[in-house]
Amino acid sequence: MPLMHVRFRRFTSLNTTIRLREGQIYVGLSDLLEGAPEAVHRAIAHILLAKLYRKPISAAHNLRYKRFASSAAVTRQTELIRHARGSKRYLGPEGRFYNLEEVFDSLNMRFFGGLLGRPELTWSEHMAKRSLGHYDAAHNTIVVSRVFDRPSSPRYAIEYLLYHEMLHLKHPVKMRGLRRCVHSSEFKAEEARFPQLAEAMAFIRRL
Repeated sequence: MPLMHVRFRRFTSLNTTIRLREGQIYVGLSDLLEGAPEAVHRAIAHILLAKLYRKPISAAHNLRYKRFASSAAVTRQTELIRHARGSKRYLGPEGRFYNLEEVFDSLNMRFFGGLLGRPELTWSEHMAKRSLGHYDAAHNTIVVSRVFDRPSSPRYAIEYLLYHEMLHLKHPVKMRGLRRCVHSSEFKAEEARFPQLAEAMAFIRRL
């Protein structure tokens, strides 16, 4: 058995790490796990060692950890820690060609009766083409890729992307057993009502 070094660290989420260096094992666990039951600690140890040595993970240990991590109390605590410790760089809603606040307010009146509270809105730092937009619940922020902020981007594409993220405000992530439901049937039904959905998706695919 190699010598093990295990430390609880102030991660911004429920992270775990394991590394083998010079014949010794180094384990880092989120301090959110410090007060977890012993059975959960044993499950984490099994999962990490199985991954390190590329061995099968016991279904029982995997289920035990997932039940703990997806519990309402732990999920809420994780969100609070992310908000308190995580850093978010805000570049603001004002782009060179589009203002996200103006687009948000317009969509809010058209589709939500003006009832959605406006979160932080910001263009991304880089011209990301893989992550075109996302809603960060921990920081109550919608980020839109700067790749849309140019004359060749039709307004309906930006509107659809922002509308999609606004639906995440209206329909938060739900747990169904041990699985996170990000896009519920209600979410998808409302998304389908966007008038230029097909055109927006075609533009996004071309990106």
